[in-house]
Amino acid sequence: MTDASDEMTNNSQNMDALSMAEMDLRRYEARLGVWKVVLGSFIVGLAGIIIPAAINMTTLLFDTWQKEARFELEKQTAHQQYIKDFFETAVNQDVELRIRFANYFANLSDGDQKLLWRGYFDQLVSERNASRDKINALEANLVKLQKVEQTVENVTELDLIARELNWTYAEIGYVPLDRGVVQVVGGKKERLYGETLDVIAQLSGDTSAPVDPESAAYKRFWELYRRDLIGVESKNVELRMVVFGKELQRLAEAGEAPSPWLVAVGQSVQDAMQHDLSGADAPDPLSGRLGSLRELSQRPIAQQSNGSLQP
Repeated sequence: MTDASDEMTNNSQNMDALSMAEMDLRRYEARLGVWKVVLGSFIVGLAGIIIPAAINMTTLLFDTWQKEARFELEKQTAHQQYIKDFFETAVNQDVELRIRFANYFANLSDGDQKLLWRGYFDQLVSERNASRDKINALEANLVKLQKVEQTVENVTELDLIARELNWTYAEIGYVPLDRGVVQVVGGKKERLYGETLDVIAQLSGDTSAPVDPESAAYKRFWELYRRDLIGVESKNVELRMVVFGKELQRLAEAGEAPSPWLVAVGQSVQDAMQHDLSGADAPDPLSGRLGSLRELSQRPIAQQSNGSLQP
């Protein structure tokens, strides 16, 4: 009996232990269930807050970037349009004007545009300084040539210097105070006209000696006629030079002295050159004779010596 009673007691204790363990397990499962609900609700709630906020933040950043990009594009477009309005200034030959133009935008622009305009400004200043140095050198050469005797070679070099000075003056927008650019250009015509009149005077001055085709004056006349005066002489001068040249050629071939007709045409050449150099707006006082001169210039040489300057 005692053994049976002990066994029942042990069984009862084991059952109680199992019940306690099962209850602990149930309580643990219940706690887990509660935590699952709590954590799940927390995560869901947190996600409900974070995700919309992230979406809103992304949308806001995208809109901000889009607005900034649009603003930069509009600023660049406005800048380019503003520059376009100054296109004539930007391509102006006057380097001083372009320097002020570049300096203006270099001070108003920002970022990369400022650096670009500053570089352009520095380049223009360098070009301007180089042009000034070139002008100083050409002016020095011009003064030296003006002090020596005028020869064909000197006149050619003077013309070259005058052209380069005119180009350089135009580039930097500079005109010397003691002479205009027009005077430098006109210097070539004045020199050639003066030399031509001297040659004509030598050829027609001595009416007692025949025209010598080997003389320096004769050869120089044809150089002026066929080369140097081309593009310089006016139409009035050209017509008279044609008539003078044909009469001169006739006299040289015939071995005759200068004729009164040659002297008269030579005087007509002088009158036409003086009128051309005067720059007068009035009609050429010799224009009434142009018809006769044009007709004479087309006649055979033998017929010209009997011609007249009267229409």
